[in-house]
Amino acid sequence: MESTAILRHCGLSALKMRQVATLVRGKDVDVALHTLKFVTKSAARPLEKLITSAVANAREKANAADQRFDADAYYVKTVLVDGGPSMKRFRPRAQGRAYPIRKRSCHVHLVLEERPGKKAAAPKRKRAAAEPAAPAAGKKGKAEKSAPKKAGRGAAKQAAKAGATKTKKTKTKAKAAAKSS
Repeated sequence: MESTAILRHCGLSALKMRQVATLVRGKDVDVALHTLKFVTKSAARPLEKLITSAVANAREKANAADQRFDADAYYVKTVLVDGGPSMKRFRPRAQGRAYPIRKRSCHVHLVLEERPGKKAAAPKRKRAAAEPAAPAAGKKGKAEKSAPKKAGRGAAKQAAKAGATKTKKTKTKAKAAAKSS
């Protein structure tokens, strides 16, 4: 589920805000907030407030839909920084001239989204008391035979090693029995 927050007419230039926005784009929410806490640029404080606002918006959206909310599942999907209106001022200069000053502002549009694998899971149901019985130790079931083929080469090698260790143990036991008799 997506959650958005918009900051309008922020008293910083878009260039300065973009420098900080690139630090948090694509990161998890908790990592982004932790990063902004230690950034010394002035654009970090408004962006930090904006992320916390977007998290609060996500929480309210989840409550309205009667869904579970997990703040750790969200990440910063997009941060768009656009230029806002500039206030125009003038400073006096030599020989009666005026020097223009533009006090720039910016608009920030932030979108948070849940990571696909980290959605808040529903509570797990308890398993039924009657579970299927395990196959006999001496015989391998169908599932055990086909598992290494499906899992890939690494699993097949591990299964082969496990089988080799079992045969070594049985050989050593056989040798020990032969020596004792």
